[in-house]
Amino acid sequence: MKKNNSVVSGLGLVALGFVFLVSQFVEFDGQFFVLLIGLGFIVWSLISRKQGLLIPGGILSGIGTGIAFAESSWATGDLEGALFMLSFAAGWFSIILLTKLFFNELQLWPAFPGGIMALIGVAVLTDGVLLDTLGSVGQFWPVILIVIGFSAMWKQFRNDEAGYEKQPLG
Repeated sequence: MKKNNSVVSGLGLVALGFVFLVSQFVEFDGQFFVLLIGLGFIVWSLISRKQGLLIPGGILSGIGTGIAFAESSWATGDLEGALFMLSFAAGWFSIILLTKLFFNELQLWPAFPGGIMALIGVAVLTDGVLLDTLGSVGQFWPVILIVIGFSAMWKQFRNDEAGYEKQPLG
């Protein structure tokens, strides 16, 4: 195990050294820095076989991709924010994919924050129409409680009727 840690640490130092060396000769304004850190965590996870490192790897890669999109010249206004949120969501979903591919485990919990980020990204893309719709629909959430309450009473009523029919008279 100690040998494996040395290899991983060595690879990390080589990667950092490479980034710092290249940044001296190539204009590097930092927009890919977070993405590189995220990809580093993913590589580290795969080499060391530590599944937990995919979590910061996926999240940081998603954020880093979002930063790269937001800093691009063609993404302006709402598109910039939407692309950031959708990239962030993709980072969460990548955790599900990578754990299944490389560790043969299905981790579904990242779908919840990823789904929320994706919904926000799509809502921004629709110029707020989806946000307004969700806000309107959100006012009627108590209807769900009413339906569940009636459903519970209906089931109890049906069970009571069925119970009376099964009992003999007399």
